[in-house]
Amino acid sequence: MFHFRTIEQKLTALNTTLDRLMPALTPLGVLFGLILGNRVQALGSWTGFLFATITFIGGLGISASQFGSVVKRPKALLVFLVGSTVIMPMVSWLFASLAFGSNAEIKTGIVLLTAIPTALTGYIWSSIYKGNEPLSLTIILLGTLIAPLATPLIVKTLGGASVAIDSRGMMISLLTLVVIPTTIGSVINTLSGARVTVRITPSLKPFSKIALVMIVIINTAAVSEQLLANLSLSYAAIALSSLLLAISGYPIAASLARLFGFERQETVSLTFAISMRNISAALVLAIQYFPPTTALPVIFGIVFQQSTAALMASLLFGKSHPSPIIAKEQTS
Repeated sequence: MFHFRTIEQKLTALNTTLDRLMPALTPLGVLFGLILGNRVQALGSWTGFLFATITFIGGLGISASQFGSVVKRPKALLVFLVGSTVIMPMVSWLFASLAFGSNAEIKTGIVLLTAIPTALTGYIWSSIYKGNEPLSLTIILLGTLIAPLATPLIVKTLGGASVAIDSRGMMISLLTLVVIPTTIGSVINTLSGARVTVRITPSLKPFSKIALVMIVIINTAAVSEQLLANLSLSYAAIALSSLLLAISGYPIAASLARLFGFERQETVSLTFAISMRNISAALVLAIQYFPPTTALPVIFGIVFQQSTAALMASLLFGKSHPSPIIAKEQTS
């Protein structure tokens, strides 16, 4: 006889453990992908399903009722749009131009790091540092909805002119991988009166983290042969550029929020939303629509994003607090 309560508690405990391990698991996923190479080539068709699963589970935590108070005061959303779709892409273009002016493929990969929608994990980090949760969730939905138009436009405008960009294909991918699954999850949660968030979502969260690591392994393996064949000291420059871009987003975003007079809660939410990106989606797009070397900055971005989030949040906002989400999961 199954004891569902016990299973739920074990899944919640697993999720808490994975939360702590994610900064290490994503770099390990890159390493395993490089080692396994074409031995996991048959799993390539799984990435779309895995990523849609991640965004669906994320959507289950979003309820329409949480958007009302934010929409009534849209200044924060406008600041997010400026920081996310204008300032950070321009910063990435500047980094790429200074370091890789003649390499259109690498430049495009660096620009792609900031052209992709904001990260779902930014909501978790915002909760840990006592951000404005309705604002964080609304930003995620807004970023997701505009991504099919914004991402191809940013990449085409700021990326290398010699790189062929399938804007229509990229738009369709973002719709199927991000917008539709997130919307379905949000609708289910809204119709349930947010009971899904409390009773079901905590048990599903470890699967989204496992799916993310699998995506990293599969997509890194898909380009491992080309990457290793062209291994050179230039990789160090790409890694450094990805690291500096990941770090720079936090002071830029926090300063922008403070410039517009936001209180601490809104500043925390805006900082994570503008700085963090759904890099697993960027990796899927890089593999599908660009040459293999374009994926390099994205792979390094995966390695650095979670670890830099922990470091920069501590420097900007001080000691973290127990996440209300995690607290709910541990007592459910």
